[in-house]
Amino acid sequence: MSGEPTNGSTSGFGNGSSTRPTSTMDTVGSLTSIKVPVPDTPIHLAGILQSTNHSSRRLGIICHGVLGHKNYLFQPTLANMLAPYMDTFRFDFRGNGDSEGQMGYSNWDDDQADIDAVVAHFERQGYYIYALIGHSRGAISSLNYAATSGHVPLIPYIVALSSRFHMADVRRKHGSETMALLEEQGHFDWHARAAGKNVSLRVTQQHFDDFLNFDTAAVAHIPPMTNILLVHGSNDDVVPVKDICDLQSHLSHARTALRIITNADHNYKKHYKDVSQTVAHYFSAEGRKEEWSRRVLPNWKSWVHAVGGVLNFRTVGDIWIPSPADGFVHYLRPGIIYRCADISKPTPEGIKVLEALNITDVFDLRSNSETERRGTFESEKLKRHHVPVFSEIDYSPAQIAVRFTMYLGGTEGFAQAYMSMMPNIKLYFSPILEHIVKKRTPFIVHCTAGKDRTGIVCALLQMICGVDEEQIAWEYELTSRCMAIKEEDVKFLKAAIGGDSSDEKIRSVLSTNEEYMFRFLEEFHAKYGTINDFLMNELDMTTEQINDVRDALLIKIPVPRAVL
Repeated sequence: MSGEPTNGSTSGFGNGSSTRPTSTMDTVGSLTSIKVPVPDTPIHLAGILQSTNHSSRRLGIICHGVLGHKNYLFQPTLANMLAPYMDTFRFDFRGNGDSEGQMGYSNWDDDQADIDAVVAHFERQGYYIYALIGHSRGAISSLNYAATSGHVPLIPYIVALSSRFHMADVRRKHGSETMALLEEQGHFDWHARAAGKNVSLRVTQQHFDDFLNFDTAAVAHIPPMTNILLVHGSNDDVVPVKDICDLQSHLSHARTALRIITNADHNYKKHYKDVSQTVAHYFSAEGRKEEWSRRVLPNWKSWVHAVGGVLNFRTVGDIWIPSPADGFVHYLRPGIIYRCADISKPTPEGIKVLEALNITDVFDLRSNSETERRGTFESEKLKRHHVPVFSEIDYSPAQIAVRFTMYLGGTEGFAQAYMSMMPNIKLYFSPILEHIVKKRTPFIVHCTAGKDRTGIVCALLQMICGVDEEQIAWEYELTSRCMAIKEEDVKFLKAAIGGDSSDEKIRSVLSTNEEYMFRFLEEFHAKYGTINDFLMNELDMTTEQINDVRDALLIKIPVPRAVL
């Protein structure tokens, strides 16, 4: 809470003496004052929309703490730093700042109604509510909204700054004299000055008990696909650091991250830039990738070496996909789609692993010349399907040289090479889709290195399921960590390409970078439109058939509580 009371009759909650921005930074984008009506009340909430007209229409809602307001503390600085990633709306809770109504000591339901009113207002304006960002009491209310509102679609990001978890600790902050006064007369008077106004509020025993009994443990019901960032000051004497640690333990799913701002107090005095940069970095492309890697890499490392004799082996899945508005979230299950480099020579132990994973079918995307050079594999339990991406004529020495010369062209070259895989899409992709719908058993897709042809097939499957293209690109880039480059491949490509290409350049052809996939996706959409357009026009699929593929790969889970 923004300061929280330190004694009974005076505030200690903090002094929001002005509604003017506290930052001297130049404003990024435009500022628009907006009054948001609260349904079924005469109340209007005052707020500031800071907009840079993002095409994504993503909105972050910033919620202040007790006796705070829309321009309090670090909020203008934070809004400025978030401007590259989303528009923001910072508002005054009822009775605070310029908003109408009466503030309260334990009016948690009012906080929820105010947040809900703001969410609904901007959704009607076509915004996608991307993040709830709260400080102190605003953090408690933001977390509670995520846990209990059942809002559809799910809000993907919750940021809680200086959030309290152990509510009873407020007794310590009030002090023994105020606690004695409350016991003797059944109330204490709270006087303060906030946002330029004198505030006087009588706190009764009932108010105090309602505050203490607020169920912060309800955060356990936040759906596990929600991304949560917890931030706390190391020198916070209002809410001890122990609170944020215990809160984190109740948010034990992998999408919870914790950041401690060194030497910062509860309100981040002298640390406005630090806390704002911390939150902004979390939403940057680099920050989002760091969080994804933190979640994915431990599991990935166990997969990649799981099958003896096979490189670049992993499953594609364990991905949450928020659904637009049908009351469900979708989950792309792991253990259905597997990908790897060539699987011609698994060890006996590797074969046992493949069989233990219940894999029944292997889709080999290589050409005849590649399979002759490197061999093939199938067993009684694993059926091989030869579905080459390129025709044999495309594997003449001249065509190989042309295609691999594309790869030497960097990002643009990779995109061109990947687009060249599309003309034969029916020949190699349709059998995989048919397997998914009719057989519904785990399967492997592979080529030689397991990165280009395999990467495109896996990208298309994820696109069908609605996976965010950012995650598709990151998953594709995982191959660069697999060290699936064999010296024989370097020599083969060097001979095929000819010229004076160095080993370093050849190795770059055998690498992956998220930018290659992002550029391919841009080219793909420019030529084919949406993934549905592509499937309908290039594979003659109907909407029903596309949905059959999705239904086979996804689990639908009702919100707000998602339980596998």
